[in-house]
This record gives sequence, C-alpha cells and structure tokens, in this order.
Amino acid sequence: MKPLKAWSASAFTALLILGVSLGGLTRSRPNLEVRTRPLITHMGGLTTKSPPGQLFRCEQDGLHQIDVRLVSPQKGLVTLRLRAGSPTSEVIREVSNSPEVDPTGHAWSSFRFPTIADSRGSTFHFSLSPSDEAATKISPWVRFHGQVGVNSPWGDRFLKARALHQGDTLSAHANLRAMAFPVESFSPALGSARLALFDNSTSEEPIRISTLEAHDEVSSGWVFFPFEPLPDSRWRRYHYELQVPDSCQLIGTEDDGGAEVLVYKTFHGLELSDSPLLGMTRGSARQPDRDLVFRTWCEDPAEEVIARLNERTGGVLWLAALLWAVATTICLRVFVFLTPDSSAFEGSTSSQAI
Repeated sequence: MKPLKAWSASAFTALLILGVSLGGLTRSRPNLEVRTRPLITHMGGLTTKSPPGQLFRCEQDGLHQIDVRLVSPQKGLVTLRLRAGSPTSEVIREVSNSPEVDPTGHAWSSFRFPTIADSRGSTFHFSLSPSDEAATKISPWVRFHGQVGVNSPWGDRFLKARALHQGDTLSAHANLRAMAFPVESFSPALGSARLALFDNSTSEEPIRISTLEAHDEVSSGWVFFPFEPLPDSRWRRYHYELQVPDSCQLIGTEDDGGAEVLVYKTFHGLELSDSPLLGMTRGSARQPDRDLVFRTWCEDPAEEVIARLNERTGGVLWLAALLWAVATTICLRVFVFLTPDSSAFEGSTSSQAI
C-alpha cells in the first residue's frame, strides 16, 4: 500500500473508532442510580398505611422514568406517585405497573410518565403503594447508609414468642449505627419495640436505645433499629436486648445444640454528604439514614453529555480526543498498514534483473 493511502486509511479508521466511542458515551443511561451489591435488606410488603418513598434531587431536565428494584413473588399492581418538594406536596404524576414475577428482586421495575421538562435542580419525592391486594406481597429493597458488619442471612424458622431477646455482637468497624432483624410480621402499634445496647452483659445503663414507631410496620422484611453512631466501636463487643410485642414473629435459626439464635445485620459509618439522595420515607415520616434501591432517567441530549464531559475534564476533552486519534493513527500505520509498496518492489526486481 502506498504511504499516502496507508496514512489515510489509518486516520480514517482512528476517526471511525473515536466516533463510535463518543457515540457510546452519549447513549441513554440513568442519571441517578443507587448501586449496592449485593442486595441484602428488603423492606417487606407494601402497605397503604405507611407507603415507602424516596426523596431525591434531580440534576437534569426531562425526568420521565423511575425504576425500582422490587421483590415480586407474584403478580400485583403497584402505583408510583411523584411529588415535587416533599411527601405532603400535590401529586404531579401517577402511574401504575405490574412488575414481572421475580422472587430474587434483581430485575428493575419501570414506571414511565409524561416528561417533566424543567426538572433540573428540583427536589422530588415518589412513593409506592399497592394498587390491589396481591401487591401487598411485593417488597422494595432498602440500602441502609454505611458499611455492613455482621451479615447474617435470612433465618430458617420462626422464633418462639417472648418479650426479651438478647445476645452479644462484635463490632468489626467504627461508628456502629444500626442493627436490623428479619421478621415475618411486626406492628409497633400492637406493642412497643425497643433495642437497648450495653457495654457488656453486666451493665445496668444502656449506651444506646432505639424505639420504633407506628410507621415502622414490617411484613416479611428487615426491621431497622437505628441509633446515634458509636465512634469508637471497632473490635468492641456489645450486649444487646431486643424487646418486641408477642404479636411480632422474629425469624432466626438454631445452633448445633438446638438452641434458638437470632440472626441480624449491623451497619457502620456516617451519613452521605453532598448527595442527591435525600433519604427514604414511610408515609410522611422521613428516614434519612437509608434509601430505596432505584434509578431515574432524564432526557439527555448528546450535546449536553459532551458539554458535561468537557466541563468535568477541565476543558481538555477535545485535546485528549485529538491526541488519542493521532496516537491511534500512528499505531495503525505502523502495525497494520505495513504492506510494502508494490511499485517499489517491482522497481527493485527490475534492477536486480539488469
């Protein structure tokens, strides 16, 4: 191949690759997404008395879709209500959907609605309610802020009803801030629920107390007992006492000796800062220490994506693209288009013949 043709082919191929790469960057993608792996705590069945919700700040115009991860053991109709500002504001969008049956809850359930053109910079709130009786078995996933310490799996049996459950836990991280227990049914309205944390089993005064309220009702899910973080908790052992009403069905397992054992999860860490995630709600009550697992979609024109990338790279996006194209062209010319020039080869042969 002649040198000019080789360089032209190399440059064309490099520009083609660059165009495909930029096209991939500008494809539609979620604007906000709660990412947590693995999914470890689901809230329990939906309820009309205190429906779960989420506050968030939208950073782009054209909000038109919200996806939520739902554990769906059966078909049921779920209604999403979107409000601007707060859980008590007027509903501006309402849409219902029947999620696909997915007991694992790893599939996204999409709720599409008419586009909100001027959504950039605004705070929104959405809530999830069962639209029919079957949907009360559908459960959203919840991500509690912080790092997971003790991470016991869901138990395999109902524990015997009693007023007091107690045990010891070892904190593997600093800032111990919550414990979560799996329950089949839990309604604080039928009796108080209280978690007390002690320095050790002989302490008389608890160092942290967490009491749940009526909106914390749970059906077949994890119930959270949050408290003020313990900053010096790393590698410390604590004693806990869990008081629940007789109507509460705790789920656990048993040890090798046949004794009942509570299963639970612990959470460590501090609050998120400068985040568009503004916390979960139950009814009108805010729960800023946790979020639903969801994502949002906005209209995102290609020119806005390119402008955002240029801004975040300090204005050197196009210089980087140019240097990349030049480097790729040189590499293609050297390693791909190295076929010797045929005319030069023929001239060399003729000279040898003479």
